[in-house]
Amino acid sequence: MKKIIVMILLNVFLGLAAGSEAANEKNQTESGRKTYALIVGGISKDKQDRLDKSKAMSDLYKLLIDNPEINKQTLTILMADDSTVHNEFKKSSTANIQEAINAVGKLIESEDRFIFYYIGQANIIAEQLRFNLPGADITQEQLVEWIKAIDVSSMLIVLDCPGSGLAAKAISGRGRVVICSCTEQQRYSTHFSEHFVPALIDDKVDINANGRISILEAFTAASRRIDDWYRRKKLLTTEIPVLEDNGDGIPSKQPWKYKIDKADGLTASEFYLLKRQE
Repeated sequence: MKKIIVMILLNVFLGLAAGSEAANEKNQTESGRKTYALIVGGISKDKQDRLDKSKAMSDLYKLLIDNPEINKQTLTILMADDSTVHNEFKKSSTANIQEAINAVGKLIESEDRFIFYYIGQANIIAEQLRFNLPGADITQEQLVEWIKAIDVSSMLIVLDCPGSGLAAKAISGRGRVVICSCTEQQRYSTHFSEHFVPALIDDKVDINANGRISILEAFTAASRRIDDWYRRKKLLTTEIPVLEDNGDGIPSKQPWKYKIDKADGLTASEFYLLKRQE
């Protein structure tokens, strides 16, 4: 009899907890919060790399534009001249990136969210990550300085480019989820977005079965799929994605172990791009 009572109470507790979580997530969407996103495509000299990254950009655009928190007024896409995606978008020049970030800074409210996503090539000169753009490149220092204009408590920054892990320390901060497609030592072309973007809408990635895919769940899936991709190709792994979200500037290769490691992963586990699946 006691066991039956305990089981009933446990089920009631779990039901209340699940209901509370669903209510909190619903309130986040219906509270009037907006999500501003700036997606930047860099240049690439390799044709196949350019095609792969252009497809990832196109898929990301479609995913974001379907988000009820995002519309054409809060989503900005800047592309390189050689991109195959939506030629109506402005060029991803240094001036246009700075202008776009400043424009967001004037409109965004503290309860809103900001997403900065770079897909392209980069190199490292004098311990500075340089994003390769049409015309002059920008450095991680410039990006960090410009983003200071965005005063929000929640931010997602994704850098999908060679050597991106170098920028993690400089760009990290409280309330920020920083994803880098590889470590600073890995300086070959990356494939992160080709796996990360599809994972954001893949039901199989929803490990906790709450009807939504968190950034951590998508990152975990992308990391494992990248590892599998290199293994299938019988190639040396030249990219290991890393994630930083606790503000200490030290990114983790396995943030899904945050409960054990007491490191990065918690904030990313609570960051959702898309609404709950009904």
